[in-house]
Amino acid sequence: MDKSAAPTLKGGGSDLLPRLDFSGDQSLIAQIAGFYRDRIRRGLIPAGKRLPTCLELGRSFGLAPQTVDRAFDLLARERLVNRRRSRGTVVGEPPSGPLGAAAPLRRRAAAPPVSMVVRRTTNNQDPSRLLFNDYLNGLIEGFEAWKSRFEIAYLRPDQSDVELVRALVEMRQTRGFINLGLDAEATEYLVKSKVPMVILNADLSGRGVSSVIADHVHGYCEAWKHAAELGHRRAAFFGTDDRIFAARTRECQAGRKLAGASCRFGKAVRVPSDADVGVMWNALVAAFGPRTRRAAWPTLIFAQNDVLALRLIRALEEHCLEIPRDLSVIGFDDSPIARHFHPALTTLAKPRLKMGLAASQLLLDILARRPGSSDRRQVFPVHLISRETTVRPKKPTKECP
Repeated sequence: MDKSAAPTLKGGGSDLLPRLDFSGDQSLIAQIAGFYRDRIRRGLIPAGKRLPTCLELGRSFGLAPQTVDRAFDLLARERLVNRRRSRGTVVGEPPSGPLGAAAPLRRRAAAPPVSMVVRRTTNNQDPSRLLFNDYLNGLIEGFEAWKSRFEIAYLRPDQSDVELVRALVEMRQTRGFINLGLDAEATEYLVKSKVPMVILNADLSGRGVSSVIADHVHGYCEAWKHAAELGHRRAAFFGTDDRIFAARTRECQAGRKLAGASCRFGKAVRVPSDADVGVMWNALVAAFGPRTRRAAWPTLIFAQNDVLALRLIRALEEHCLEIPRDLSVIGFDDSPIARHFHPALTTLAKPRLKMGLAASQLLLDILARRPGSSDRRQVFPVHLISRETTVRPKKPTKECP
């Protein structure tokens, strides 16, 4: 659909259609609400006039009806429109007062907050903390837009995930959960208790849990195509000894299959999460042999995350390899450090802020009992960001002692 074309409603009524900027910074919900708010307050849409239905307006723009429904809900909260199942959305009498002033809302009892359980960290520069903040900013934006209380419950150092989650549920201290990294026991407790929950970075939609995930496989597909275009012959995967390693390796292999790349997948190498550069180098030598046997070494390495990729580059440089001339490296996450490292890291980027925003809107849909919200799955694309650590492979011109 051509988004720039002026949409129309069945039977006319184009004067009731906003013009939406699909590439702008303002959300579509805010744009729709702002258009009708302005016209109602200026008297351009008279009292008693029925606005287009959510389905009509959604079809005109190619939007989900829920997007329009949320915009009209904002107007209803400001008492600019009345919403009735039998009549639709009807403009009410414009409130008195200065133009653009919102009508006072009735005071109502505060509802319990929406909660997120995390383990506190004192290091604000920790790379994982910085990635978490991207999700958090999206969540805050979504919940604040709908005037919903959102709180973070911090775990004590000796407290398990399920212990705190169970306490919040049994004491009725929360209406629902955003699950970002809760352990399996706490997640299972929430699923079996049927507590309203949206899970990030895991797909439990088959068990009736709304899930927000990123399409890692198609992201790796882009990376393998990039590798093939550069002429790489062999690639390997380098990760840490944790629960993510196996899943990320499978995704990398699936991406290669999807891309139909001629570049071969070699070994998957793992090291302890706290491995120093010496341990990393020894793991590579154990997997591929001495560097003098260049034919056995990969020309490209996929790293499990950006931080590991940068530590790997340091290990390779300490052993006389020049990156990317002697060996290309691709990370994962597009963390801030990847952009400012030298050489700047080629990596796969996840839209963390958009995923956090989507998770907040999904949970609010569940709490409002909107149809189809309890087992919904939203998938966001992962894209390759090509920078300085991937080039066409060349033969090294110097040897390590």
